[in-house]
Amino acid sequence: MEDMKTAPHEAFAYRLQLVRDQFGWNMSDIARRAMVTPQAVQQWAKGESAPRGERLKRLAAATGKPEHWFFMPPEAGEDALDAIAAPRELDEKETALLALFNQMPEAEKLRLIVHAKTTLQELDLLKDDVLSIIQSIQK
Repeated sequence: MEDMKTAPHEAFAYRLQLVRDQFGWNMSDIARRAMVTPQAVQQWAKGESAPRGERLKRLAAATGKPEHWFFMPPEAGEDALDAIAAPRELDEKETALLALFNQMPEAEKLRLIVHAKTTLQELDLLKDDVLSIIQSIQK
């Protein structure tokens, strides 16, 4: 039963290593690009955990891989890997945001990243607060 629990994380760790090999990135590079802590990436690389939600979306966007690719078993055929390895098309807003971001000095890019992380954390806290209010009203 324990094997079933760890199998998805082992597959994820394998896929994360493929990303590292493909792009020549170390774990700190992945953490920076996916806007997560290096400790989180270390846990992913060991198969101890796997990202979900926004973290997974950011990792997929940084690597150009679809989210489900990270959970495919290692024995998945090369044809399946090649078919899904193509990056998704950016929509109009994403293209505009990336164009503006790329024009900024490095210090401003970092400041914007920190601001975006903080905003997401605040939204998560707000969501939790609203959920607890709704649950207390329903009691």
